[in-house]
Amino acid sequence: MNTSITPWDGAVRRAFAAFLVVAALIAGCSSSGVGTGGTGSYSPKLVKPTNNADLERRLKSELVRRYERRSSGIRYYATQGFINEVITTPGIPILTSTASVGTAPDHSETNVQEQGVDEGDLVKTDGSYIYLARGSHFIVLRALPAAQAAIVSDIDIKENISELYLNGNHVTVISTANNNPSLVVPVVGNMTLPGSPITRLYRYDVTDATMPTITARYDFPGALQGSRRINSTIHVVTNYTIDILNPVSFTSYLPQGVYDRDAVYTASALAQAENVKRINATPLGALIPSYSRTLYSGGVAGSSQKLPGVDYTNVSIPESGNGADLSLVFTIDESSSSAAVESSGVLSSWCTLYMSPDSLYLASGNGWLWINPIASAEQPPGNPEPMIALHKFALPGTAGKPLYRGSGSVNGWLNNQFSMGEYNGYLRIGTTRGGWVGEGISNQLAILGERDGSLVETGRISGLAPGERIYSMRFDRSRGYMVTFRRTDPLFTLDLSDPTKPKVAGEIVVNGFATYIHPIGADNNRLLTIGQSADAAGQVTGNKLQLFDVTDLATPTLIGDYELGQGWSSAAYDYHAFLYYNTFGVLAIPYFQSIPTLTSGLRVFTVDNSGIAQRGVIQAKTINGFPDTVIRSVIIGNDIYSIANRSVTAADVNTLAVETVVDLP
Repeated sequence: MNTSITPWDGAVRRAFAAFLVVAALIAGCSSSGVGTGGTGSYSPKLVKPTNNADLERRLKSELVRRYERRSSGIRYYATQGFINEVITTPGIPILTSTASVGTAPDHSETNVQEQGVDEGDLVKTDGSYIYLARGSHFIVLRALPAAQAAIVSDIDIKENISELYLNGNHVTVISTANNNPSLVVPVVGNMTLPGSPITRLYRYDVTDATMPTITARYDFPGALQGSRRINSTIHVVTNYTIDILNPVSFTSYLPQGVYDRDAVYTASALAQAENVKRINATPLGALIPSYSRTLYSGGVAGSSQKLPGVDYTNVSIPESGNGADLSLVFTIDESSSSAAVESSGVLSSWCTLYMSPDSLYLASGNGWLWINPIASAEQPPGNPEPMIALHKFALPGTAGKPLYRGSGSVNGWLNNQFSMGEYNGYLRIGTTRGGWVGEGISNQLAILGERDGSLVETGRISGLAPGERIYSMRFDRSRGYMVTFRRTDPLFTLDLSDPTKPKVAGEIVVNGFATYIHPIGADNNRLLTIGQSADAAGQVTGNKLQLFDVTDLATPTLIGDYELGQGWSSAAYDYHAFLYYNTFGVLAIPYFQSIPTLTSGLRVFTVDNSGIAQRGVIQAKTINGFPDTVIRSVIIGNDIYSIANRSVTAADVNTLAVETVVDLP
């Protein structure tokens, strides 16, 4: 095999350079662990630096390791020969609200994972107004009477809005933005690197909903990982990548026009040495970011206060290291007149956030995919298994930052946050286990409890559904539900009443699989699911709803299902788009389909003990020849509002007759 390459044309050279840069970035961004997953001496236990010097040493050590892996990644891809091979409806009962005259009528709430733990969403309502996030617009819609619904306020904050919170007469708007990369930021004191993501919170007083008044703004470093609200306290978790101000690339050291392996190796080594030199010369204040807080009076901004993003005494680091990303937890006490903020940080890769009324958990992958192959520039003898590091924080009964309680780890990888659930102080977590590309996979359920500052496994169910992976899970007190899929959909019911002896209570097999599970009914004895339908061979044929009876865990039964047909519903993968309103026994989901015609609307169903029946469809408005895309719905009194990207359609919840359509900016 040739070890050198003659000059390529410009397009191929650029494509190859881009490939190597992406490979290097992936290696760097995924550098979130050591060892080989769940084996070896990896310890997720968090420790506190003894002082600023200790914190600086630990951060720089992880940063050097990231650049070493990035350099190793470049050499690995060169060794593997990529350089030489680069080439270019039934009867409907009448539904009536029970709200008293003169009060805001009963209304639906945001669909959340845990009762008592609010979640940010694009739509909130208090029963009189609907608060919407549309792109960069914060919009207030007067909802009643439905036939006269109208926009009463529209504020363009000039940044993409991620989610909203509504708490009494206050709305918190959370947006994402980037630091201006053209800004020159001195490497002194706390700072946020130019070009890095920023999570912003704007707090509005909506006592007069027609004139929201801004009262506070926060600029938090890092990309939004998630947020939750309990009472008047909002917890915001961001991911901030620690880095030097101006890292150099190996491409800066490559001879122009010729890419050979020796040149790549030499360039990579030179870039690594220079970056390590710059890391060592960087002061701690340039590694730890800052945040800012601005208070407003009568809508007029006061002086902006810049504060350290986190103090060294509040930074926790896994004993074995875990990359150079900071998961920052900012806690905002909305009941405080000074808009108090407390913060803490964990050196961690990107986390999955789960919160119960009592605890906050951060689940972080260990970046197993890139470590062994890159470190030695060859494939490992056996594919390592991924691992999840778990960090638990107790939530104070009143305002205050979460308090670290302990860490643990489980083998495998998470499907999503619904694979975690806490009950009586024990965390239940479901993972899919196996190596690369699904080799030897199976599934497990582990239970972890606190012991001497650690999360220790107390019980486990292993080897569930070999050859399949988890598509959805849900926990309900001492019960658990797991759906896996390959050709058919086993729904496992889990008895978790004894945290030391969890067991599979029952199982039912149906075609297709569920992607979201929603407990309903008396004592949550029914499961309403949405997912995809499939034939006996496992070939996906469309989408469907299902209703299961789990009164007896040992014998779950299918009450009924409803074939949705070809198309797509955001509710299958975004549970905030899934509206089940228990008062009326109504389910509403957005649905978009292109066969036989292009349509988009809100499909509304009745769910009862006999099964699932479609009541009808509220079609979305046609804009520029195409149907608007429905993303959410809310019910207020006896009206249902279908909320799309460019319009809101209000209809009678009984007849689904349209009462008005409001255009959105």
